[in-house]
Amino acid sequence: MRKRLAVSIGALALVSAVLGAVALLAPDPEESADLPSATSVSSTRTRDPAPEAPLTPGWRVVVDPSARVAYDVPPDWVLADDQETLESSNGVRLGHLADYGTYACQGAEYGRAFSGSGLTTGTPDDAAVALAAAIAGDQYSDANQTARVTVSRPTPVVRDGTRGTLVRADAEATADSADKCAGTKGVVAVVALATPAGTAVVVVGADTERGEAEGPEVLAGDALRAMTDSVRPRG
Repeated sequence: MRKRLAVSIGALALVSAVLGAVALLAPDPEESADLPSATSVSSTRTRDPAPEAPLTPGWRVVVDPSARVAYDVPPDWVLADDQETLESSNGVRLGHLADYGTYACQGAEYGRAFSGSGLTTGTPDDAAVALAAAIAGDQYSDANQTARVTVSRPTPVVRDGTRGTLVRADAEATADSADKCAGTKGVVAVVALATPAGTAVVVVGADTERGEAEGPEVLAGDALRAMTDSVRPRG
């Protein structure tokens, strides 16, 4: 995924946590000396998970009381500080963020996957399609190229009696000049539910193919599915 910095990447912004290096992932010495290296990092500022039982044993629960939704994240995901937010290029602000596989490369910070939640307008179908396309484009485009994004048709879902939709967007960087530190392919899944607070959205984005700098492994597909399957109304 793209950089985790307190600056705009296209129209995407995220306040960075304070980080420290814990391990070095270096390229094969026989590869080109110009190949960027990736250093795994861990956050020193996190929030506590919600004190309730997850649907997936051993995972942790993220609750967004404003959007009135909850979902589960794997135990090795880092729950970001409450003040951190991410805004998509179509104007949806996500909070209650969580990250997986954070790493530093060429002086910038990246993540292998992330999740977040918030409220938006429109029907769940329209909101999920627009947000999935926006986040996928934000994450895999840069100053040199615009990502190729393919968005699925909305899939109806019912969670604890609440109706909504699931949309998946697949993205691919389209030029050799793209950021060598970032993943080159990825997926963004959006679950939108019609809660009493409005149209609540949960976003899970993950690289499916690493860039030249390699870095942490990509998220397993079954973890992504379990996360989106766990999205449910709350309160």
